[in-house]
Amino acid sequence: MSTKERILSEALSLFSVHGYSSVSVRDITKAIGIRESAIYKHYKNKQEIFDTIIHISAERINEFQQELINTAGQEVSDDTNFSIDLIQKIYCRLFSFYLTDEILSKFRKMMIIEQYRSMELNTMFTEMFIEKTLRYQTEVFRQLIHEGRIGGTDPEIMALHFYSPVFLLLFRYDTCTEKLDEALKLIQKHIQEFFELYLK
Repeated sequence: MSTKERILSEALSLFSVHGYSSVSVRDITKAIGIRESAIYKHYKNKQEIFDTIIHISAERINEFQQELINTAGQEVSDDTNFSIDLIQKIYCRLFSFYLTDEILSKFRKMMIIEQYRSMELNTMFTEMFIEKTLRYQTEVFRQLIHEGRIGGTDPEIMALHFYSPVFLLLFRYDTCTEKLDEALKLIQKHIQEFFELYLK
């Protein structure tokens, strides 16, 4: 790992525990074991480090979500492939990624702290982890209702019903990732129960 990468990694680790505001450039250099002046060869200031972390993490999330959307879109487009098993598989992958990916886990924790200090970051956190997912799921349920594959009349409420337990479990298991298997079993049970209510 290059010095530039180590700076980002250590900064993210510190931000995820203490928050951006409580960490100094000196704290970062001390964690890495380099002189403070060495950081400025790679980044103008702490803000640029923070902005770079946000950019990299957002891209990481977008790429993974797009990959899942593409996979789901291809498989669900065929009536014979739409199944509870497929939805369970997709969401178990998504849940595992958010919970165990080292960068994303720390990024999420950092954003949880910082969302209360900055309206801009509050908006970004809500968009990344709540609104974007709800919009996508609302459209999926709207299409499935339109095609007569599932019952239900309000796709937005269905998206809330579907995603809220997943979001809750993410926070429930955030500090005990060693219980991932337990969490995934609950995700699978939730999805099973949800679709048994709505499948025609």
